[in-house]
This record gives sequence, structure tokens and C-alpha cells, in this order.
Amino acid sequence: MGFNKLIKGLKKVLSNKGSSNVASRERLDSLLDKLEKKEKKLKQKLDKEKIPKKRKELKLQLKIVTAQRKKGVAYRRKL
Repeated sequence: MGFNKLIKGLKKVLSNKGSSNVASRERLDSLLDKLEKKEKKLKQKLDKEKIPKKRKELKLQLKIVTAQRKKGVAYRRKL
């Protein structure tokens, strides 16, 4: 699953107030798992990467994924 698709899914879950809490929690949990896996992959890539320009891009992606996951975790605790 691509980065943009993960973000869209997370936004959809976070903005969806009409659905049941159980279904919303399950979808949110699966998205958070995928974001966590993505975060780990990005950290591994960052550790291996030598080219400064690519490292900078990976750091930015990692920062975005980390922020989105933190938002999702905070929202999950509210449910």
C-alpha cells in the first residue's frame, strides 16, 4: 500500500463520525499497523542510504508518517 493511500485511509477514518465505533476502531487499528510497518521500513532505508539528497527525502517521509501515526494513536485512545 502506498504512502498516499495510507494517508487517505487515515483521513477517511478520522473524519468519519457517522460509522460505528467498533468498525472505526478496527479500520484505524489496521491503518496504524500499516503506518508502523511503513515507519520501520523508512528507518531501515534511511540507515542504509548514503546519498544526502535521498536521505533528506527519506527523513521528510519518515517525519510525515510518524506524525500521522501519532495523530492516529491519539485519536484511537479517544475511541
